[in-house]
Amino acid sequence: MTKKTQNVLKDIVTLDVNTHKIKALVAGGRKYSFLALLTITICVLAIYIHQHRQGRTTRMDNVLVLMTGVVQQNFFYLGRGSRALADHYILLVNAKKQNDELMKQLDVVKNRLALLQDIQLENRRLREALEFEEKLEQPVLLAHVVAHDASSDYFGLRIDKGSVDGVKEGLGVVSPAGVVGRILQVTKHYSIVQTLIDPASNIDVVIQRSRSRGILSGQSKQLQCKIKYLDRLEDVMVNDVVVSTDFGSIFPNGLVVGYVNVVIPTTTGILQTVLVKSAVDIFRLEEVSIVFPRLEPEKNSDQS
Repeated sequence: MTKKTQNVLKDIVTLDVNTHKIKALVAGGRKYSFLALLTITICVLAIYIHQHRQGRTTRMDNVLVLMTGVVQQNFFYLGRGSRALADHYILLVNAKKQNDELMKQLDVVKNRLALLQDIQLENRRLREALEFEEKLEQPVLLAHVVAHDASSDYFGLRIDKGSVDGVKEGLGVVSPAGVVGRILQVTKHYSIVQTLIDPASNIDVVIQRSRSRGILSGQSKQLQCKIKYLDRLEDVMVNDVVVSTDFGSIFPNGLVVGYVNVVIPTTTGILQTVLVKSAVDIFRLEEVSIVFPRLEPEKNSDQS
């Protein structure tokens, strides 16, 4: 190894040692800087406390008051906003609970109101039925409609009175609006009513204005009636009132059956076509009255 190479190696070693010394000095300088900053801070605080105890204020007081005031103000607004938000949330929850409770109460009130209205309407119908029965000269029995039996060729009602109530086949059935039909079938507690719009129904009627007479029966697949056996020379007009007769003591005399809505005269035949709309809305009936034959006074068999 030459002398020149040895000198270079010595310089490198020396440089490495100096580098470590510099790093040690920097690290020590940082430590000393922190200690110096801490010492200065403690001294400043000591001076501030000393002056503050003597009642003197400095710029440091103003800075501290400003900084703490801003922080305290922000915390105050944050706290107040949080409380307001919590209060609003609680109010909304309570309002929803109250709203749900009020809605339930409203539903109950609506149901009670509907029930009261239905009872009021039923009382009105029953009162009309009683007033109607008082005007009739025949005994009657009030019955409730429990079902409507209808097809394309049959129109009937089912009522809640049967043989145990004295109901028999063939008795007339009426309502305050007019003639409904006749009892077709009787069971112990229920009966079937053949309505006047049934094609198999036949009711003796007259035109109230002209007193023209005929037989009223229903029409297949139609909700209206037809007067059969009415001579083409008979005086019949649209809107004429059709009423019942007391033939067979089935219906009271003069009870409304319907209204003439179609008159088709003929020039070749002997009969005219007259269509009648029933005075009673069969499918809206809820109560009907069963008509019994008049009670004839018993004759005294004793001879004077």
